[in-house]
Parts: sequence; C-alpha cells; structure tokens
Amino acid sequence: MHVIQVATPFSTGTGTYLPGPGLVVTNEHVVRDNALVVIGREGVEEQLVPVVYLDPVYDLAFLQLPEAIDFADLNLVDHLPAPETEVISVGQHFGEHRRTARGRILETDRERHGVRYLVHDARDGNTLCGSGLYDTAGGLLGINMQDAPEGDDRSLALPSVTLLTVLAEFSAGGGTPAARCLDCRSITFETPGQRPQGRCPHCGADLTLPSMVEDPAPVGVSATIEEIIRVGGHDPRLARRGPNLWNITRGSATIQLAYHEESGLVTGDAYLCQVPEAPSADLFAYLLRENATLRQLSFSTYGRDIILSLLIYDRYLTVDTALPRFEYLFAQADAYDNVLVEQYGAGW
Repeated sequence: MHVIQVATPFSTGTGTYLPGPGLVVTNEHVVRDNALVVIGREGVEEQLVPVVYLDPVYDLAFLQLPEAIDFADLNLVDHLPAPETEVISVGQHFGEHRRTARGRILETDRERHGVRYLVHDARDGNTLCGSGLYDTAGGLLGINMQDAPEGDDRSLALPSVTLLTVLAEFSAGGGTPAARCLDCRSITFETPGQRPQGRCPHCGADLTLPSMVEDPAPVGVSATIEEIIRVGGHDPRLARRGPNLWNITRGSATIQLAYHEESGLVTGDAYLCQVPEAPSADLFAYLLRENATLRQLSFSTYGRDIILSLLIYDRYLTVDTALPRFEYLFAQADAYDNVLVEQYGAGW
C-alpha cells in the first residue's frame, strides 16, 4: 500500500502517495501551520517536503516530493462503492507499526458541512488521519478523515471521486501552490513574484496560501533541545516527531528525545533491538550487569524492545552539559545493539 508517514512539530499522521501526480495527500489539520513537513517510510529516505495545497473545506493537503517514489501505479476508484463493499484501511504514524483494519462500507451518502463522505468500520482504534481506504483489489476508495461522531466503531472517509475532482482543480494551476477558501470554496493559486494578501480574491474572506505559512520556531526547553541536535550535526526540523518529541538516527541506532514538561525531565531513549521470542536468562543477566557499570545510562525493556536510556532535568540542560551525554548515548547504543544481536540472539 502507498502509505507515507507524516510528522510536524505539532502532530504525526499518515499520508497516501499518489504516483500519477507525484503528491502525498494527507489531512489539512495534520500539517496546518507548517510550511515544511517530514515524510518517510521503509525504503523512502526521511526528508522535508513543502506543503503546496491547503484545503480546509475537504480537510486535504498536498505535499510535493522532489523526486518520484518508485511505487506501483495506484488506481483511484472513480465511482462510489456500494454498501457492504469490503474495505481495508492502512496507515502508519511515525514511531508506530503499520496498522491494517478490515471492514465494510456502511453508508455512501453521509453529509457533513456540505461534504459527502463514506462511512465504514475498517478501523483499529482511532482513525489514522490521511490514511487510505482501499477495496480488496487495491484500488483507493477514499482518504480517511475522522471518526463518525455517533459511535466508536465508525469512521468517515472522503471518497476518491471527490479527491479526483480536487486533484483536477489543483492540476489546472500547473503545480502552482494553492489554497481553497473555506467561505466561497473557490481555489486561489499563488502568483509568482506577488506577495499574497491573505484575502480570498473571490469573496474577501481570510485565506492562507502555502507561501504565507512560516515554519514554527521552538521556544524554551524545546529550543535548547533543537540547538543540541543542531550542534550535534543533525537537522532538528527533520528530527521533529510531534510535540516535544524528536528522532535521530546514527549508524544502526535510533534515539528518541522527549521533553516531559510536568516532570521537567528530558529523556533520550535508544531503541536498540528486540528480545527474541525465546530469550535466554543470559540476555537479561547481561543487561543487569551492564546497568551496574554504565555511567548515566540504563537498560530497560518495553514489550519486546530493548532500550538504552539517558535522563536529564531541564534545569541542567545546556548545549555544553547535555551534548557530551547524548554523544555518549549514541556511541554506546551503536555498540550495544551489535553485541545484543550477535552474542545474545536479539533481533533487529
């Protein structure tokens, strides 16, 4: 499936890659107030891509990739599915496993705020906003939007019929960034060399075009953490994974940095590898022995994940004090994962 992970400083979500136009489609509320968005998935390098279309009417946003992804063609179904049609939802947020849910179409004519939606029960927990709703042949039936208000077992999806119409309207501008007005529902394309006025030229209502959006600037402890990431040789914008959360990869280790405002703790968790299905006592004995000798770090397990962690209180957080500790965490993580896999049978 054409699943793309999407992240901003405010949230994470799912996108669906459309090979024809070379766009990632997601929900407008997922990328709102961001000029650049982090995308990635298995086999696709994590990268910053611009938002080129904002549509608060249909809760859609388009992200433009610099190069096409080598995915198979995706059929956007050009008619509404019949009730009882079997459907599959596939989505994945950053840091989570891919989630697939099967169900069926319950309604095809649910209307909210003048927009027609499909209602289905192919969901696993909360709807993964921006994920695709597919038929059993792999055709895209719609984009998942939100949960239906009357029950925990129903979700709304914007039909591909509507998505095809929006894509045609956007394509009429030749790829020029654009936005749809929430009041009159007309699309306005940006004019090269002309500063946007923030008003819809058709009705005068407030209108935010993509070029008017500025990347958010972190403040306080978050700003200090991003400075540590930058001085450490990484792009903090590319590391953002939602509020007060960052991911950094070096070598074979991925480290998740998090700031817990209530406790004042800044944590660095290196997810090294996984406990084997039939672990030996030697593995856990090794982790306990290392915990007795490690400086400022500690091993733990969560589910099957083996994690090496660092804790720092925010009042002690500066680039000079924290960067050497994070560098130490990286070095130890990059060494320990090999030991755990090669000598104790842990899995990647």
